[in-house]
Amino acid sequence: MALDEVSTKSKGKYHVFLSFRGEDTRLNFTDHLYEALVRKGIITFRDDEELERGESISQNLLDAIEESLIAIVVISKNYASSTWCLDELQKIVECKQSLGLHVFPIFYGVDPSHVRHQRESFEEAFNDHEHKFVGDKEKVQKWRDVLKYVAKLSGWDSKNKHESKLIEEIVEQVWKKLEPKLAINTDGLISIETKVNDLISHLRLELQDTHLIGIWGMGGIGKTTLADVVYNRIKSKFDFSCFLPNVREAYNEGDQGLVKLQDKLLSQYKPKSMVIDTARQGKDMIKNFLQNKKVLLVLDDVNAEIQLEHLAGNQNWFGGGSRIIVTTRDKHLLTSHGLLLAVYEMRLLNNQESLLLFCEKAFNGNQPLTEYLELSKKVVEYSGGLPLALKVYGSLFHGRPIQEWEDTLIKISRVPLDDILSMLKISYDMLEDEYKTIFLSIACLFNGWPKRTVKMILENCGMHPLTGINVLIEKSLIACDEICVLRMHDLLQEMGQKIVTQESPLDPGRHQWLWSFEDIDKVLRTNTGTEKVQGIVLNRRVQYDACWLPDAFSKMCNIILLFITCDLHLQIGIKCLSSSLKVVIWERYPLKALPLDVQLDELVYLGMFYSKIEKLWNGIHFFRKLKHINLVYCEDLIEIPDISGAPNLKQLCLNDCTKLVKVHYSVGLHKKLEVMIFCRCISLESFPSKMEMCSLKYLTLNYCSKLRRLPDFDDTMECFSELYLEYCTNLLSLPNTISNLKSLKILDICGCSKVDRLPNNINENKALEDLDISYTSIREMDSSLFHLENLKRLIFDGCSGPTFKSQGKLLTSLWKGWRKRYQIINTESLMLPRFISNLSSLTILALRDCNLKSLPEDIGHLPSLEKLDLCGNVDLSLHLASIANLSKLRILLFDGNMYGSRTLLPTHVRIYPQDSSADISVVNGPKLWNSFKSCCNEEEHIEDCSPFLLFPTSSMSINKNYPSYYIVGPVLSRHDNSSAYIETNCGMGIWFGVVLFIVLEPEVSLSMPLMTNSIYITWTFESLNEDVGTFHYNISTTANSNHYVMTIIMYDDIKYIQRHQSGYHHKNESNDFINFWENVENTQLKIEVTLEGRKIRKCWLQQLGKEDFRFESLTIPSTNL
Repeated sequence: MALDEVSTKSKGKYHVFLSFRGEDTRLNFTDHLYEALVRKGIITFRDDEELERGESISQNLLDAIEESLIAIVVISKNYASSTWCLDELQKIVECKQSLGLHVFPIFYGVDPSHVRHQRESFEEAFNDHEHKFVGDKEKVQKWRDVLKYVAKLSGWDSKNKHESKLIEEIVEQVWKKLEPKLAINTDGLISIETKVNDLISHLRLELQDTHLIGIWGMGGIGKTTLADVVYNRIKSKFDFSCFLPNVREAYNEGDQGLVKLQDKLLSQYKPKSMVIDTARQGKDMIKNFLQNKKVLLVLDDVNAEIQLEHLAGNQNWFGGGSRIIVTTRDKHLLTSHGLLLAVYEMRLLNNQESLLLFCEKAFNGNQPLTEYLELSKKVVEYSGGLPLALKVYGSLFHGRPIQEWEDTLIKISRVPLDDILSMLKISYDMLEDEYKTIFLSIACLFNGWPKRTVKMILENCGMHPLTGINVLIEKSLIACDEICVLRMHDLLQEMGQKIVTQESPLDPGRHQWLWSFEDIDKVLRTNTGTEKVQGIVLNRRVQYDACWLPDAFSKMCNIILLFITCDLHLQIGIKCLSSSLKVVIWERYPLKALPLDVQLDELVYLGMFYSKIEKLWNGIHFFRKLKHINLVYCEDLIEIPDISGAPNLKQLCLNDCTKLVKVHYSVGLHKKLEVMIFCRCISLESFPSKMEMCSLKYLTLNYCSKLRRLPDFDDTMECFSELYLEYCTNLLSLPNTISNLKSLKILDICGCSKVDRLPNNINENKALEDLDISYTSIREMDSSLFHLENLKRLIFDGCSGPTFKSQGKLLTSLWKGWRKRYQIINTESLMLPRFISNLSSLTILALRDCNLKSLPEDIGHLPSLEKLDLCGNVDLSLHLASIANLSKLRILLFDGNMYGSRTLLPTHVRIYPQDSSADISVVNGPKLWNSFKSCCNEEEHIEDCSPFLLFPTSSMSINKNYPSYYIVGPVLSRHDNSSAYIETNCGMGIWFGVVLFIVLEPEVSLSMPLMTNSIYITWTFESLNEDVGTFHYNISTTANSNHYVMTIIMYDDIKYIQRHQSGYHHKNESNDFINFWENVENTQLKIEVTLEGRKIRKCWLQQLGKEDFRFESLTIPSTNL
């Protein structure tokens, strides 16, 4: 019977039973074998040490044999002369036949054939037994039979073998037989095999160097359990193995704690008389004893570098192939160690795994009764996948009647159990004071907020959040997900909030952070705030009539953060704000100005979005530390005041201040301002006449439709690099002083319909890389422009026909999409110079809809050109020979007559539409777009993007029951992070596409507006409730829009994703999706959308199929900013 057939009767108290003749081998071979087995971690029974005095030896022996998994019989010269040994052997054979005991014979100093045939000393022994037991010949015959039986088993012969090699071989073979049957403690570790196999793969056991592998995760997540299982699984592959638990706890004794750990590590090798006096001495001894051994060492719960330094210092301490496994909550400890090979991150359990673990404790591993199931799921949800919490709660609920379950669940949801919190608090207690403050701020205020927003706020509050957040992540106290949102486990969050409130649980005015609506309202109604308060975050988007006292902030002399998003009506107003404030973000601030005598000496960031403010202050107010002013969507703001009292101001953001008329002259003289944003300030008429801003880098005046002139630029503006003037439809010209902007890289005047020329000295802007003059009245280009050697992108789209000056208010959009529909005849063409080859860096040249008759003679001599767009020039004929020398050309867009062989061009050039495997259809989608707009409020200003958008359709005939159009509108703009999620199922059965419509909350940028933001779309395809695949789609964009539309088309051979926006050239983004998708029939689609920087106001899904249009309005969950 094999070892894996051992019956349950064998309890396995001992791994190995040693049977031997004491006088032959006790002091030599058997002793050495016993020590080797024990050193390997094999629990071994030998009669001279295990039997307690005064007990019946024979019965204890019988029990020990029955409770062993393997028996090793050392058959030596005098073995058979001992009746004791023969009785043992008889019992061993009985257990082999009845219990599956595995037996290994070792022929030590004897010939195996002499044993089998009972010759020489064995013959003499049995002759003696026959004389002694003359009346019990059956007994002697049984001894003869069992000895013959065992002698025929596979074993070892000591003849011609070194004893050490023989013992090594025996131990290795015993372990191979034993290892699969060893009981491994997997309590609290669900999905054990997956985790074990993952960690073993990280160990890279085939590598011969010494390496360290870390198991990293928060407290109570199962790191120690996993390390223990893996340790027992692989320790047989090493010369030496040791598991040191609770290193952190032992180190609480300082150096003596380290000495005890070192002594335990070396206990198998050093003589007991050898004492380790100091930790430094212990380091040398570890190296001396183990440097030639292949070592497996587990250091459990390490929390300080000094522990690693004294227990696993460097590669020279251990022999080749050694592995050190370290469990820790601090990732930095691992990454700073020179032996690190890999970090294995422990993940929280999912819902199914959590329920299994909870039931293991609460119901002894059984399924819960039906009436307990929903309550069990609530406990699992509250535990958040943390094994420690699941085990504690499982034990707590075990054996309780259902009535007590309900009461207990309410109790723990209010106050988590202390033994869980104390375990979690260990990591917090080890933090530096500033990092504790950052942790508590996230626990109380910022859990679920974008990392960039939290960093900006805390940085302006005088902290060091970049380092602090990274430290918290490394110590497993917070996590940062794939879209850079900070996440904290619910139990850690409750621990942090308890730390803040426990000092004064009934007096919120003495709490460091205030985040509860009720607590904030109480403190400000009763003016009970104190110097303890450092921050208030009222992130609740509701209307509320507040009865706050006018001086409610006066006692909070140490407050640094005030963040309010509530739509408040302050019945009495506010007399003061604390002078200690560093960050004030007050969305929908209800008053017309700041308090009259406000003294915000420490203020760094002022943000008042959507507020009723008309003017910040009168005269000069001094804010010497102020760096950011953000007043976007302040529709009542009339003017910008004198800012000369804010000498360190860096950013001024005033998007969508629709009543803003003038900007104070002090703005144009400011020496520290770097960024100014005035998008869609549609009433702005007056700008400073001159700008002498030596630090300014970025200015945007997009859609400032009443602005007629720009200021003169002083030659001190050496940092200025980006100027955006899109759709300033009344702007008459650019000043000649633009040539003073020597660092200017981007100039965008797209849609400035009254601008009919560029300054004659534009060639002096040597740094210019990107120039967009689309849809202006410019018709003739001075040749000096074409000597800008750094220019990379040059866009002339729509520069044709009658000038916009002569046409008055003719809409620019007419020329983008509707020119042919209204049969407007061009009377003018864009005139280009004959030679443009000096544009040696140009990569993109767009001449769409310019009514060109010919191209520059040297168009084929642009060495860097990658994309050439000539679409919409109906009178232009293109000779391929003229562009044959464009060696880097990748994309040619042209829909006119083409002459010459395709072979003239490099093979990598794609010509659209000719090279498209599908026909190019010009598709009109007003019906779909109108349906979209009908679901939006008029005030949302949905821009029509439906006319004549390109969409490739298959050359095969599409069933006319399907709508044969589609694509979409603008995407998001430059904004900060924010998240909202939409999940829905749609599209069961035969369908070929889904349209996703999103209307966004207006933009609010809390930080650097130059940053592009991202849209994450996840399409998960399901069949029979099982995922058959997930496709991730990510967009980064800089468009300005409050609405977004996205389509996914899947019909026969069409697998297509496309988007469109202003300035974005109908890009097909489908290659990855085509490779991903195989089958859409009988599949349902779940869509999740995450947006950074914006909130979703409304969302619809449109299924494209046999039915007509059908909109489903989705509920959008509230989220943090």
